Amino acid sequence: MIRLLYAVAIGLALAGLIHVASLLRVPQLAPNGAYDRLASLKADGRFVVLQDDGDAADRLPFRDPAFVTAACRYDLSQGPVTVRANLPSSYGAVVFHNRGGQPFYALSDRAATNGAVEVTVLDDAAAEEAEADETVEARPNIRIASPTETGFVLVRLFAPAPSARAGLAAIAAGASCGRRVSP
Repeated sequence: MIRLLYAVAIGLALAGLIHVASLLRVPQLAPNGAYDRLASLKADGRFVVLQDDGDAADRLPFRDPAFVTAACRYDLSQGPVTVRANLPSSYGAVVFHNRGGQPFYALSDRAATNGAVEVTVLDDAAAEEAEADETVEARPNIRIASPTETGFVLVRLFAPAPSARAGLAAIAAGASCGRRVSP
């Protein structure tokens, strides 16, 4: 009887481990992740406001309906990408995701200077090189290293009332996501 209980316990433990491992692998194995779904919106290098209803509403499922969301895909193969966004004081956030959809950096309106944020996204090698070569005066406000060469950025703006959505959508659409232009 003890052998049977021992075998059942081992079997349940093994089944639990397999279950947890398979759940953790789902994002990597999914054939159509968030990065791929955003491709149909032509959000490469520019922000596109995500619709609240219709066929395009499910590009990023489980979005909070109290937020206006804009998305931009980036590719660091051609160099650093600079993201600029205005964030209202009601609440706004800029969230950086790797290609698999996992967020790796986020900031809110509390980090904004005069209501705006500017973040330069680099790969690891470019971040180390820029750190060694640039003077303090030439540095952007915030610089982050992306764990993957491609990814996407979400600008999320809180709409305190339905009447505020149109104005916030215009603010989100005004965000920029592209190559840094040298002066």
